[in-house]
Amino acid sequence: MNYEILNTPFSIGNMIVKNRIAMAPMGLNSGHIDGTIADDEIDYFEERAKGGTGLIIMGCQFLTQELAQGSMEGYLDNTYVIPQLTTLVEAVHRYGTKICAQLSCGTGKNAFPNMLNGKAPVSSSAIPSMFDPNLMCRELTVEEIKTIMKQFSYSAKVLKDAGFDAIEVHGHAGYLIDQFMSEIWNKRTDEYGGSPENRMRFAVEIVQAIREAVGHDMPILFRMAVKHNFEGGRTFEETIPLMQELEKAGVDALDIDSGSYENIDYIFPPAYLGDACMADVCEVARKAVRIPLLNAGNHTPETAVQLIESGNADFVLMGRPLIAEPEMANKILTDRRDEVRPCIRCNDDCIGRILTRLTKISCSVNPATGFEKRFKLEKADKQQHVVVIGGGPGGMEAARTAALMGHKVDLFERE
Repeated sequence: MNYEILNTPFSIGNMIVKNRIAMAPMGLNSGHIDGTIADDEIDYFEERAKGGTGLIIMGCQFLTQELAQGSMEGYLDNTYVIPQLTTLVEAVHRYGTKICAQLSCGTGKNAFPNMLNGKAPVSSSAIPSMFDPNLMCRELTVEEIKTIMKQFSYSAKVLKDAGFDAIEVHGHAGYLIDQFMSEIWNKRTDEYGGSPENRMRFAVEIVQAIREAVGHDMPILFRMAVKHNFEGGRTFEETIPLMQELEKAGVDALDIDSGSYENIDYIFPPAYLGDACMADVCEVARKAVRIPLLNAGNHTPETAVQLIESGNADFVLMGRPLIAEPEMANKILTDRRDEVRPCIRCNDDCIGRILTRLTKISCSVNPATGFEKRFKLEKADKQQHVVVIGGGPGGMEAARTAALMGHKVDLFERE
């Protein structure tokens, strides 16, 4: 297959991205308690930029520690976080990659109970918590909503001062903004509920607050599901007017796919959903809006080519494939497709480590993920003769690693 179409530049607003391969936003759960990001996170993103990725979208950066509801990502309620974020931005820029910070006012009903310290999660309405239906969410007051808008302005200015190229609003996966946008969760009777226009007010005011803080030159992206894929969730027909409302509000691009935590398969799509399992939303969105579209969901280099050739999207988002293979872009764009280490879509050592152990991200097929500097392979000072007994995955990885370090390797398998 000819992958050259993926190597064409494309613009979001006045931001020119060098190719069509973008890294999907995913949390690392490696932030510090004071809201600063870890050095390991900088190394992680720098490695993906070095690998040729055109655009990197970070996982959630929260407005405040309180709205983060225990999630160990960065939060942006103080200027002391700026220097570390600038280090990240400039590390990525070194390789000609653009970087977008994803900004979130929280998970709302989707907060994990073990992160809440006994508190009720906040939401658009008094609805059951996703993971503990016996725990009712607390409805945000109008006064609290106005405070959140001020926090969006402040945090957006922090991101601009740090040097980010763009900001993405997290309105996805049944998180707090999605809870306001969707009738199944928004039971309010005030100006933030009832009609579709009122349900969109929260999202539109967020876009306006960000725009006021960063000006007209910094692109704003909005991440959302075009359909929720569960009974009672939002459908194509309901979402089209919402996308058009966001375009009118000044959003520069839409990051679209499907699903919510009620159908969690589509949040972390496993192998059985197949390749490009959420590309079907693009044609509908393309007909509804004129702004650029980004699409995620089990993409491979081949489905990436097909999607861009179809004209239904402008960027292909790869999440876990870039966790597994940081050099994805460089390899496929320099005729080394057979060298790409594939994501096996197991969800064990990426999201699995976060959900089950509350620890930082890694990868079942790339043990250096999250430990890029610590596990960097360097040539040994003295070549040795290494014998590896057993040709299973562990044995083969040990043999491969030793060979890359310059040793002479013999691998023995029983057969």
